[in-house]
Amino acid sequence: MTDVPQVSRTRTLPGGGRRLAWPLLGVAVAITGAVPVACGSAEKPGPVAGGTLQTQRSETIPHEACDVSGSHVELLDTNGDGKPDIRRVFDGSKHELCRVTDLNHDGKPDLYEYFDDGGAVRRREFCYGDTGEVNAVETYQSGRLVQRAYDTTGQHKLDTWDWFDPQAPVDGKTGRPAHPIRRERDVRGGGLIDQWWTWEGDKVTIATDRNGDGKPDPESTITLAGDDAGTPAPAESPALPTSDGGSSGTSFAVGSDGGKS
Repeated sequence: MTDVPQVSRTRTLPGGGRRLAWPLLGVAVAITGAVPVACGSAEKPGPVAGGTLQTQRSETIPHEACDVSGSHVELLDTNGDGKPDIRRVFDGSKHELCRVTDLNHDGKPDLYEYFDDGGAVRRREFCYGDTGEVNAVETYQSGRLVQRAYDTTGQHKLDTWDWFDPQAPVDGKTGRPAHPIRRERDVRGGGLIDQWWTWEGDKVTIATDRNGDGKPDPESTITLAGDDAGTPAPAESPALPTSDGGSSGTSFAVGSDGGKS
């Protein structure tokens, strides 16, 4: 019997003690076999493609360019150290295209944000650790989260994919729905999806492929409901500085609830 692991990566930020908290898959459930997850590019939700289960997705972490070297760039110094923490990129019509934020003032990007023609966020990329490399990508429609793909193992490749209902109520603190409607994972790290999560309200069903045939093993399927679904304890998460020229707070804490912090 193997427990679904809880992976937590926390980094203390200087000056205020804020931390980047990344509790991943924060549910400890006894199931047989390993438990991976997978993520990918934005696409229509649904576990079935062409009448068969989706078993493979691109593991490449995509980064969208945000050119902070151009002439239409606004620099913001939020902590008064003489170094810009936020770089806002505009087009010739003064429409903000994207934004790069250094949350912990170490000179490396922690968050990329991209905006649509109406000014709503359409994409976010998160950098955890000290490398400045992207570890998680969120896709939005009309400012509403519809998909998230992320690397839970630090191997610099996607292994978990979440899909969200853009019409679902959002948590007042995180700005995200309480949980996804669907999740796929590459638990073993072999490049194939071997775990499928589906939510119905607070009930989550987890199916795992342990024998490698690309199909959920019926005896491996478990269903959790209510408190058993394993919502992790609240974690302190990063928020964009209030002097960022209008940005709202942003946090990223991923658990079995799909993003509730």
